[in-house]
Amino acid sequence: MKLKTLVATMALTCASGVALAQNYNFEVGVNYTDIDYDAGGSEDFFGVYGEYHFQEVRPGNNPLAEAAFINRSSNIYVTGDNDLDLVTAGVEFYIPDTIFYGAAEIVRDDPDNGPTNNDWGVRLGLTPITGLLVWTEYYDEPGYDANIHAKYVVPLGGGNFVNVEGGYADYDENDVFDIAADFYFDRTFSVGAGYIDYDYDDAFLLRTRKFFTPEISAELAYTKFDAADVITVGASFRF
Repeated sequence: MKLKTLVATMALTCASGVALAQNYNFEVGVNYTDIDYDAGGSEDFFGVYGEYHFQEVRPGNNPLAEAAFINRSSNIYVTGDNDLDLVTAGVEFYIPDTIFYGAAEIVRDDPDNGPTNNDWGVRLGLTPITGLLVWTEYYDEPGYDANIHAKYVVPLGGGNFVNVEGGYADYDENDVFDIAADFYFDRTFSVGAGYIDYDYDDAFLLRTRKFFTPEISAELAYTKFDAADVITVGASFRF
């Protein structure tokens, strides 16, 4: 996988006081990524995303960044990365009154200096308790590569939360392991770190997100690969 495409998949999808809860159906965002290669040279690209939730998302007392996840909110989404060369569209669906989760997406990669590739994938998972999702995924290729992923948002009391997420995949060409965690100082502000291990590369990640109002947020991430430094900044708006 090219580093630029890998970074795009990791791009952030980027005032004091506690914001009041604000219900929403839509979230849209933009981000900018700069890649500085250790061997010399750099490149940058923009990204955008949008999502629509079928039911109003009610943040309640949960972290604003995790409200839709904790509420098991079914939605459709579109992302455009690499200056819109990489476009993904999909749907996530939590079956009402059950623990079952499903998702499907299509991906179109149309680089400036290469062939166009189209792909599709599905995810199947379980939500056995509030704040926990465990899933596996399959993309259009011969055979199923064993993989498992999980995300868990845990209330710690006193208005603090922690988000822990990670996964392992046994691909034909290489294994991939990733883990990350975010600590929520309150409902509006988080700081996190992560580690990604590929057979051909490792990466260390630092990230933060702040909601200045219930509708407006900004985020920043720094990732150190073996051969490059990557900075991503982003902003989002809910309504």
